[in-house]
Amino acid sequence: MAEEKQIIQAQFGVALKYLREARHRTRQEVVDHNDISLNALASIENGAALVKLNTLTMLLNYYDISLEDFAAQYVDADGAPDFVTTMQQLINDDTRFFILDTKGATSSNNYSDQDFSQYHWNAHRFNKMRTGDWFVYRRPQGNTKFWYFFGAGQIGPMTRDTQGNQHAQIINSIAFTYYLTPDDLRTFPWMFRTRTGKDWQRFFNQYGMTEITRADFNGLLTIALDRMDLPLLTRAFAEDDVHAYRDIHNGHFGITEKIEPHKQRIGQRQLAEAVRLNYGYQCAVTGIRTRPLLVASHIIPWADSPQNRLDPSNVICLSPLWDKAFDQGLITFDAADQTIRLAPQVQTDNRLYHELAPFKGKKMHDPVRDKPKREFLEYHNRKIFKG
Repeated sequence: MAEEKQIIQAQFGVALKYLREARHRTRQEVVDHNDISLNALASIENGAALVKLNTLTMLLNYYDISLEDFAAQYVDADGAPDFVTTMQQLINDDTRFFILDTKGATSSNNYSDQDFSQYHWNAHRFNKMRTGDWFVYRRPQGNTKFWYFFGAGQIGPMTRDTQGNQHAQIINSIAFTYYLTPDDLRTFPWMFRTRTGKDWQRFFNQYGMTEITRADFNGLLTIALDRMDLPLLTRAFAEDDVHAYRDIHNGHFGITEKIEPHKQRIGQRQLAEAVRLNYGYQCAVTGIRTRPLLVASHIIPWADSPQNRLDPSNVICLSPLWDKAFDQGLITFDAADQTIRLAPQVQTDNRLYHELAPFKGKKMHDPVRDKPKREFLEYHNRKIFKG
């Protein structure tokens, strides 16, 4: 009986910790909204106390997840192999590693490149890649010096057409929720080539396929996963990340109620990084560029508009103070001209007014694409703003 009790403690305690971290909640926040003490919650998550059924039910209701989904996604997942470990087991001495440039599905490539689905290249120009090889995706940004790594995967079955073009299916993918930019890799110890200049000119092959070493591949993957700060990456979580990426980029913004708790966790992380990128990694009001302080702030709240939850035009990149003020209706962006408006009650707090007032009447910074829709801002002006 004692051994069985320890198994229950370990499985459910660690699983509840993973669930809390996945929902970006602190222990204090959980305690503030539930009938449980801080010490009791810490003991449960550390495996020092048995989780009672009524306590488990209370916490799962708070996180809005069913017992069945919790068991499948967190309890059972605790014993599942880490996806990166599985990846490493599929690598052998003959495996090659690459950086693949892609602009996604465009008319210029006849929509042959589908992120995390398929990739094509001309075998006459590049004929090194084979089924079973691994890669990291790189997205160049036109003629600018900015680019980013946004995922990784393995080359699956390949076919060749009459024009000499290779077409590969992509398998075992990971969609990053933290894109690696040049700033993240200034001091990265590349092994496949020595980087001599401060810029990245001619560092990657111009035809879009660069062979790298296993050390390069593992290093890039390690940085990305560390920045993503996931408690556990199982195959199921990795697949859901990829599905969420596709949903966002293909314009599928709704989520079914059955898979909502898991998709909310994955989808929000994918959406947040897409929004930060869309605003050039800066707050739309203040211009702050410190990435850990950038928040994807919904215009129409998540709970109020299921069909627009993953729509980038329903989200603005803000720093924490402005995110909270926007969420509480203390500020809004005028639907007509996107200028900043302050609620009258802001003036009752001199310190807060001192922080917000310099931006009153100024226009938010425009994103690269997916600008906030007027109807979304009108909703916030009417329903949330306390003006």
